[in-house]
Amino acid sequence: MSNTCKSGIKIACYIIVPILIIVLILSIANVCYVYAQGQIKDNEEFKDSQGFTDTYENYISVMFNRMINAYDEDGNNIYYGEWRDKQEDVDINGQKGTIIYVTDEYTNFNFLIIDNNENIAYTNLEHTMNTDSIEKIKESLSVSSNNIYWNYDAGRVSTNISKLTIENIKYKSFFEEIEDENISYFSGIDNDLIISDNIKLQSIMFNISKNLYIPSIIAIPISSILLIIAIVVGARFIGLRDENGNVILNWLDKQALFLALLVLSIIFSIGAMFFSAITSNDFIIIFIFCFIGAIIMYISAVLLLETIVKRIKTKTLIRNTLIYKFYKWLKDGTSKTLNKINKTYKVVIYFILFILANVILLQFNDIGILLMIALWIFVIYKVNSITIQFYEIKDALQEIYNGNVEVYLNEENYKGDLKEVSKYVNDIAGGFSNAISEQLKSERMKTELITNVSHDIKTPLTSIINYVDLLEKENIDNENIKKYLEIIDNKSQKLKKLTEDLVEASKASSGNIKLNIERINLDELIKQEIGEFEDKFNKIGLTTIIDIKDKNIYINADGRYIARVLDNIFSNISKYALENSRVYIDVNKENDNVLVTFKNISREKLNISEEELMQRFVRGDESRNTEGSGLGLSISESLTKLQGGEFEINIDGDLFKVMIIFKEA
Repeated sequence: MSNTCKSGIKIACYIIVPILIIVLILSIANVCYVYAQGQIKDNEEFKDSQGFTDTYENYISVMFNRMINAYDEDGNNIYYGEWRDKQEDVDINGQKGTIIYVTDEYTNFNFLIIDNNENIAYTNLEHTMNTDSIEKIKESLSVSSNNIYWNYDAGRVSTNISKLTIENIKYKSFFEEIEDENISYFSGIDNDLIISDNIKLQSIMFNISKNLYIPSIIAIPISSILLIIAIVVGARFIGLRDENGNVILNWLDKQALFLALLVLSIIFSIGAMFFSAITSNDFIIIFIFCFIGAIIMYISAVLLLETIVKRIKTKTLIRNTLIYKFYKWLKDGTSKTLNKINKTYKVVIYFILFILANVILLQFNDIGILLMIALWIFVIYKVNSITIQFYEIKDALQEIYNGNVEVYLNEENYKGDLKEVSKYVNDIAGGFSNAISEQLKSERMKTELITNVSHDIKTPLTSIINYVDLLEKENIDNENIKKYLEIIDNKSQKLKKLTEDLVEASKASSGNIKLNIERINLDELIKQEIGEFEDKFNKIGLTTIIDIKDKNIYINADGRYIARVLDNIFSNISKYALENSRVYIDVNKENDNVLVTFKNISREKLNISEEELMQRFVRGDESRNTEGSGLGLSISESLTKLQGGEFEINIDGDLFKVMIIFKEA
């Protein structure tokens, strides 16, 4: 999805979110208002709702208190309100009295209050021919006028408001307050509510809420779900990325968090100022100011959300705070100072600081002890973490020492000097791994080269050997030619043997040999090899002395290749052993191992180390007069190791000793 498409979806979410919030708030408010009115339970009309009842009770209490406080200490009438008219000599309870017509803020609410002791009546009705007597005023407030009414006269209540009947109010505090047989109270409200006032507004709200109750119940879960989806989707597309995968940041996102919050607070305050700046009574002007202020405040909230989400995605939310910058500055400065100090002194400083912290915390009684325990737990945790990291590095080094170079330490898990050490370990392991890979690659290339060259040599060499054989079968009288053919045949066979040894040495060193491991009787195999070399040994006067302490010693090996190992050893003895000397062969069992030792005295002086003698093409005589390629011992070592054994050479003066070790089968 392109960044343009993502931006469009994000902007759409920003527009939808405030609409859904308004719908959700209004729906919840409407449901709460309807429940408060009690109309869900009784299906009441507005005049029977709790809101209307509370308002009517309040009107009654206010009018009564005004009448009670209508006289000062001297008995003068100081009834609250402005008098519009006054009519005297009116018949009140069979006596002459006075009707005072007053103005009042309750426009739809009409009342008549009669002080039976003083024969004075108060009403907020206008003085007309229809209201110039007590009876006419009562008639205008009566049921015949289709009004909502409530009357209290001679201790009795008459009303068509269900919640204000005597049964419902006789225990209410407001009725106990106005209960006075010397006062008569008549009130009514026109059902049509022509005049706009608080009661009419309540009526409108009640009817609207009643009609929108079911839609509000449906709208609450729907708007909540949509709001969550819009917020999640909008937040998901905050922080678009460029072609390199980096979050695109604006100017605000690159500033310190404190500065970003300061800028957004200023923008939010500008929006709030539009609300406080409203001085007009014009609804349109009020709406425009409120709308502009709300838009500015909402934009600042959106910018705050965006910069926080971007900082979280780029992991810079904490790092851009002033507290973190101060902590980083303090930490870096401390680290630089400590790095210049000797390690021993550094430990001493840490220890002194730890002791001082404990001494200071002990001065704060219980809280100090709790903080000291927390400090100890933290120190133990840090020491344990460093110890674990130390042993992880130690184990990694041991793995490398044992030959496993596939070792990697996550440098992010370490701090300070240990992080630097972990980096060194990874570099060492990587260097060894690369060196081994290069060595294996080189060995593989050598093996392939040797195999290919040997194959190319063997083809013409076979032809030479075959033609020499054919020439030898001819009746040739010339002795020189016969001598030449014999030399060619000898050298050809030697070259053939060298080629075969070369291929075998290459395969053995690279492990490119298929083994058939089986249980083999080692003492019989040794005796068989001695029998095959008996003529060669007798020819140079070698005496074989065999010491096999246990009969029928078995090992697990490949018969062909263990015979080749023994063949190479005996061949080496026949070439380089001192004439008319002895060859010792010992076969012993040590624990679970079988140790075979071959010892002889060398014909030539051995000025060579064991390691050099094990290398390819190295021979015991520097004159190279003896037969052989110098590959025998190298091939024997490789073949022995491939079969799970060990091959060792020891040189002690002129004493040449070969040992092969296998697990006993």
